[in-house]
Amino acid sequence: MLKAVQAPSARQTALQILHAIDTQQAYTDVVLRQTLRHSPLDRRDRAFITECVYGVVRWQGRIDWLLAQVCRRPLADLTPWIRNALRLGGYQCLWLTGVPHRAAVYETVELARRFGHQGTARLVNGVLRTLLRQHQTYTLPDAMTQPAAHLAVAFSHPQWLVTRWLERYGWERTRVLCETNNQPAGVTLRTNTLRTTPTALMQRLHQEGLRHVTLSSLVPEGLIAQGTDRLDALPSYREGLFQVQDEGAMLVAPLCQVQPGQWVLDACAAPGGKTTHLAHLMGDTGHMLACDVQPGRLRFLHDNVRRARLSCITMVVADATRALPIRRAFDRILVDAPCSGLGVLRRRPDIKWRKMPADLVTLQALQLALLHNLHDLLAADGLLVYSVCSNEPEETHEVVGRFLATHPQMRLVAIDDALLRRLPVPSATSGTLDLTPEQWHTEGVFVACFRRQGVAS
Repeated sequence: MLKAVQAPSARQTALQILHAIDTQQAYTDVVLRQTLRHSPLDRRDRAFITECVYGVVRWQGRIDWLLAQVCRRPLADLTPWIRNALRLGGYQCLWLTGVPHRAAVYETVELARRFGHQGTARLVNGVLRTLLRQHQTYTLPDAMTQPAAHLAVAFSHPQWLVTRWLERYGWERTRVLCETNNQPAGVTLRTNTLRTTPTALMQRLHQEGLRHVTLSSLVPEGLIAQGTDRLDALPSYREGLFQVQDEGAMLVAPLCQVQPGQWVLDACAAPGGKTTHLAHLMGDTGHMLACDVQPGRLRFLHDNVRRARLSCITMVVADATRALPIRRAFDRILVDAPCSGLGVLRRRPDIKWRKMPADLVTLQALQLALLHNLHDLLAADGLLVYSVCSNEPEETHEVVGRFLATHPQMRLVAIDDALLRRLPVPSATSGTLDLTPEQWHTEGVFVACFRRQGVAS
C-alpha cells in the first residue's frame, strides 16, 4: 500500500487512463506505458497512477458491486468519466490505506466536476461518503448456496468464468486461483545466454541499482527482479543482455528442442519473447522464419531481435492460416497461437472483463486453422509445438483432440522429463503441459508437442 497523498494531476492522469481502457478497449499495460513514457510526473506520482489503474481494473467487479449498493443510478447509465471516477475514488477509499479518506473524496469530487458538472459532483460526493460509512455492512452472496456469485464478487472475477473453474477445479483450487490472479505479477527476466550468464547478469543488475534480484527456481535462464519501473532505461537492457518475460512463457521454447543449424518456423512470433529464446537455444545458427500477421506487432519483434544482436531470424508479415511465402520443410514449428489470454490475468486484468464464452469458440477455430495449415510443413522427425497463455478447454485439450482426430498421422510426444521434475505433478500429462497461475505464480500456459506418427524419434 502507498503511504503518501499524491497530487491531483496524478489522479487526473489515472482517470484518463481508466477512461481509455473503458471506452477504447485499450490494454492496461499498453496505455499506461504510453501515457507515462513521456510524463513529467515524478516517480512517486507514477507509482501512484500505476497502483490505482491496475487496482481499479483488477478489483472492478467488487468495486462495481459495492457502488451498486449505494448509487441510485445504475453504473451503466453514468458517463464513462463519472463511472470511472467513482471506481477510482472507491479504490482509494477502501483499498489504499495510506490515502486519507478526505483527500480521496475531495479530489474525486473535483474530477467529477471537471469531467461532468455540479450535479455529478454531488452524486460522487454522496456515493463515496455513504460507501465509507456503510461498506462493512454489505453481505456477499452466500458461499454455500451461491458459490460462483460469492467468489465472483469476493475476488472480482466474471461469474461465467468462476462457474467454469468451479466445475473443473472445485471450490478450494478455484478460490486460490482467483486470489492469485489478484496478486500483481513480479518482474521476471530471461538472460541472453549467448552474451552472459544468469549469475553474471544478476551481478550486473546489482551494479546498475537493482538490489533485489534472485535466480529463478523454475527456469535456468530466469531472474526475478524488484525495484525498478524502467527496465528499458538500464544499460544492460539496451545492450540486449536480457528480455522481460514471464517464467511460464520461458517454459515454451525449450520444449521445441531446437538444435543449432535447424530450420525453425515461429508462426505467430511478435513481440518476440519466444522467438529470441529459440534463437538463443539454437546458438543463433541455422534459419528461423518469424511470421506475424500484424505489421505493427512485428516492429516490436524487430526491436527485440536488433537489441539481442541475433542474425538467424528472418521476419515476414504473413498470415499463418494461409500459404506462407517460403514453402519448405521445417525441423521445428512453434504455433504460439492467438488466444483469450485468460492465463495472464495477473498482468492483464482487463482481459477478464472483455472475454466471453463465445470468444473461446471463435479462437478455437483460428487455433485449429493454424495447426491444419502448418503441419504439412513439418520435416521428417520434426516437432510441432502448440502453445497458448490460457488453460480453458476450448483452447487447450479440445484443440489437441480435434487436431489429432483430423490428422491421425500426428501423435503427442512426451514432455521433457527434466522439466517435469521442476513442476507440480498435476501440471503435465503425456505430451501436454497445463500450468495454472496458482501452482507456481507464473502465467497460465498450455503446451502440446506433436510428431508425425511412424517417424522414428
